[in-house]
Amino acid sequence: MDNLFLFDENEEIDKDHINENDIIHRRTNIQECVDNRQGIYDISKLINKDVSRENILLSTNDLQQLYDNDTQHLSHDSHKLIFDLSMNNLGGITYKKNVIGFRLNECIFTAPVYTIQKGINDTIKIIDDANIYVISEGYYTMSTLIIAINSKLSGSATLSYPNDNVIITATSDTIKFSNENSKLLYSLGFHEFPCHDKDDVKYFTVTAAKPYVADTYPSLIIGTYLDVVVDEIPYGACKQNPRGLNIIHRLPVRTESDSSIIYYKSNFIDYEHQYLFPPINLSQLTVRIYMDGEELPRDNLTISFEFELTILNK
Repeated sequence: MDNLFLFDENEEIDKDHINENDIIHRRTNIQECVDNRQGIYDISKLINKDVSRENILLSTNDLQQLYDNDTQHLSHDSHKLIFDLSMNNLGGITYKKNVIGFRLNECIFTAPVYTIQKGINDTIKIIDDANIYVISEGYYTMSTLIIAINSKLSGSATLSYPNDNVIITATSDTIKFSNENSKLLYSLGFHEFPCHDKDDVKYFTVTAAKPYVADTYPSLIIGTYLDVVVDEIPYGACKQNPRGLNIIHRLPVRTESDSSIIYYKSNFIDYEHQYLFPPINLSQLTVRIYMDGEELPRDNLTISFEFELTILNK
């Protein structure tokens, strides 16, 4: 309380009148142990703000601690993070009234960096024997992935990775690699499937005499961007997108070497151009995370948010 208003108690004044010339800084030589509260007017009370801003921190760790003994409020949807603002037993975060603005200030995200994900890019299909080879979900370097694939193929074909190219060499009869569920082959650099079978399924063929060389260099990038979606925020205050998701912000995936942590912090705040919406009350926040358009499950996911709420003081 650096700025104080002092007045003479013996002088008769209008209690509602304040002379701004009498607002001075606190003197540092006020006698100790003297009760001067009756002669002090708190300048903060002179400022009546129409809006205020609150920052709230929410994380998956908070969810676990709050709901350990209250499973009836847990969502059965494995992709939602539901933060119930009315259930905080410690009183740290409470029901929010008259919210007119919402933004993401900071996000810390870490999850298992799976280069091979179940049901997404974990299969290779061979047309001749109708086999589907499934690679276990997990993190792989290019070398360890080649070893895992060769183990699954069990000698019917071999993938090698010399000179920064993936080359498939057959060790037995002719084999046709199908383009069905070909995300894994695509990641390995095989983009073209020049042949067609009777069912119009595309494939490429390798033989013992003629290995098939990939079209381009392999890439095991886990993702390009993360979308933070909050269902309760009006769409007009979100980033407009073709899918109509309530995207609060899109974060680039830029992990440091040997680290799976993705960190984002807003470095630019422009309140003059912030989108404000009619007042809403928030009893909960439902957050979803999408990576490159694919919704991420909350299992084994650790994420922390700092949201900033603009609140109308009416």
